[in-house]
Amino acid sequence: MLTGDTIAAVASPPGRARRALIRASGPDTPIIARDLLALPDFPRAVRPATLSLPASSTCASIPECLPLPLLALTFPAPNSFTGEDTLELLLPGNPHLVRRVLDTLLAQPGVRHAEPGEFSARAYLNGRLTLDQAEGIAQRITAETREQLAAAEALMDGSHADRLRAHADNLTTCLALVEAGIDFADQEDVVPISPPDLAARLGSVQADLVAIIGAAAGAAAERDTPEVVLVGRPNAGKSTLFNALLARPRAIVSDRPGTTRDALAEPLDLSADAPGAGVVTLVDLAGLTDQAEGGIDEIDTAAQHLARQRIARADALLWCDPTGAFDPLAFPLPNLPTIRVRTKSDLPGSPDRKGVDGDRSSPHIPVCALDGTNLATLRRAIADTATNTGPAGAIALPRHRRAIARTLAHLHQARDAVDPEAHALAEPELIAAALRAAIDALAELTGPVGTEDLLARVFSAFCVGK
Repeated sequence: MLTGDTIAAVASPPGRARRALIRASGPDTPIIARDLLALPDFPRAVRPATLSLPASSTCASIPECLPLPLLALTFPAPNSFTGEDTLELLLPGNPHLVRRVLDTLLAQPGVRHAEPGEFSARAYLNGRLTLDQAEGIAQRITAETREQLAAAEALMDGSHADRLRAHADNLTTCLALVEAGIDFADQEDVVPISPPDLAARLGSVQADLVAIIGAAAGAAAERDTPEVVLVGRPNAGKSTLFNALLARPRAIVSDRPGTTRDALAEPLDLSADAPGAGVVTLVDLAGLTDQAEGGIDEIDTAAQHLARQRIARADALLWCDPTGAFDPLAFPLPNLPTIRVRTKSDLPGSPDRKGVDGDRSSPHIPVCALDGTNLATLRRAIADTATNTGPAGAIALPRHRRAIARTLAHLHQARDAVDPEAHALAEPELIAAALRAAIDALAELTGPVGTEDLLARVFSAFCVGK
């Protein structure tokens, strides 16, 4: 991506509208305003202007020109969105007319069509936008819900960054106080921070970071794709459905209960049945059984433990039951988005399937993995559910989720080493190392924290070595 030339593009949504906006940015923008619009100077202003278009779009040599009245907005550098000389043209929204005007701009020497996101990229490179704000613009464009739009606004207005910087400052203060205790360990009367105070501070930061990226913060934030887990009793048809959704034999299928022991995870592309949807990770698990029922050996116990762990870190669940009763399982399912799937709907005695195809408002979706009945409906339901699992205001950007997840992992390590009932920290070196790692992880989003300035502020609050 070049940054020293002039770019132009349509900045309004495609299609017919009352008005359209064309933007140009770069060093040659004042020349464009002078040559095409007869604007002799380039102040920050909104002025009516006239652009002369060739009468024929196929023959520019014809001398007759069409005068096009429009509104010209000029923004001299550095006080513009991109930080460069910028020209915006507000004109009638006829798509053919908009294309003609853009072609006229692109025909000027040194002007090229902007690449996707290039105006925002230049704003970032010129210090007019932070990376958070640039990501907020992208998230705002793709937002489909009010909650996603609110999260995008938090990125754009800087409140999200301010929130994270406050936590970074708090953690750095904790680190400074813990390290002070290490440096002055020989002075029993010097306790820069008590275990209860440190535990409370770390707990407050943890709670807010979890709120930022959602309840599934720990493991789910490490992933770029939502994880959808099949749950149900043994021999409920989970593995057969798993293979059918993937359209290939990945799991071993048998009439014998308990065939699946390990967790099988495979990517599932939903775009064919749900245009615009992406990829989720589909997970097949062992059937859930109650150990009190008997007949459970060590391998079964391990499989049950693994299944419960994987369910706890899921983003959404497919609850499979061939009876359609969906009686309680061996343990309560977590409060996650859940799609109820009546498997084996082709068997005798199953309720009539007619008229259910495509009806996702039904309490459950009857499917037949053998003939493909309602598999497309189920894939669309998965797309709807797995892409809307975050809480209101949660930040869904993978870069943010991964950085905050790493921060949380280190904070858990630090907090586990703190005994709130103790008089002093038993393992200050371990806590300091974990806090330093947490600060480094969060710095990917906040930038480095000024440790020396913060230390001076911290130590000015109490006298050490007096």
